Amino acid sequence: MDQLPELVPFLLEPKSEIKLLALQHLLGVSDSQEARDILKPTQIINNCIRLITDSNHVVVRHALTILINLCQDPDMLNDIVKKNIVPRLVDGTTDTKNKMSEIFAMLLSNVTHTKEGCLSLMQCGKELEAFFIMKLVQVLTMDSNQEDYFKSTKNNWIVNIILNVTQIQEGRKILLDKENQIFKEILPLIRHENVIKRRGIIGIIRNCCYSEQHHDYLISPEVDILTKLCIPIRGNDKLDDDDLVGLHKDLHNSGNERDQDRECRKMVVESLIFLTGTKKGRVSMRTAKIYPILRNLFNFETEEELRDNVEKVVELIIRDEEGDPTPEEIEQQNKRQKLEDEDAQFETDEI
Repeated sequence: MDQLPELVPFLLEPKSEIKLLALQHLLGVSDSQEARDILKPTQIINNCIRLITDSNHVVVRHALTILINLCQDPDMLNDIVKKNIVPRLVDGTTDTKNKMSEIFAMLLSNVTHTKEGCLSLMQCGKELEAFFIMKLVQVLTMDSNQEDYFKSTKNNWIVNIILNVTQIQEGRKILLDKENQIFKEILPLIRHENVIKRRGIIGIIRNCCYSEQHHDYLISPEVDILTKLCIPIRGNDKLDDDDLVGLHKDLHNSGNERDQDRECRKMVVESLIFLTGTKKGRVSMRTAKIYPILRNLFNFETEEELRDNVEKVVELIIRDEEGDPTPEEIEQQNKRQKLEDEDAQFETDEI
């Protein structure tokens, strides 16, 4: 292990065979924290970043994988983020001819586990604001007219990247911007057959529902987030005529199966809880007549936590509103807004 630093300069060796030998050895140990501690003072990050544009695809793959492994160390991850690597990773991820686009996306997903990485991707307040994220969304949705669009497992990592950026207030603001239409473009993927992609999309929706300042847009007919959220939890329970009055036609008796993934259903209910945070959100839920769907979901669930959350939504939408908010309620709303400005807490687990 102590000899590892001696291998790092060989990464820039002009001869490919020597460079590859060094890469292979470093790749084999880079998943170890002991090795990362030894390599931390070296130029391994700079050298590997230089290699991701190498003409030898094996060299590029090894360099990217080493960087992914180094991201497990918080200090090395922060160092990688500071190297202005995001534009190169976006290019590698969105190049449809690049056979290693998934590995580029994996590294970009790791980089966006930090707020600094997210801000670099979003280019907030700069000339290229939203440009990189729109390139990623374009690749994610480019096959939307293909028959297998809702089955394909391609670009799952792009969904994870978008999920990461919605954990910061700046990311949610750009994603929910009416002008760029990003949110509306990815919304149909809530019906995707692949559970990894579906979890990611519902997670994105949940994070966006956390932003109370965007509730008007989310519940507007343009987005109709309530209908979209109810589709995965609707199930094939037959509703009687009274239950169907006022309910969106997409939620009528259709034989669709309820989402079998507990995590997806859990995040849908969490999204609805966030939407009850504003009076307009609660009123919209009553108008949308979603109570029968929540009632049937409550009866379907067996886990106490999920049932409690469903019950919480029901209690908030069936109670009477008491006119204008009191000063105390206004203060509480201001506190929630302050919390939102400080961003959601970062979750670093992959979907």
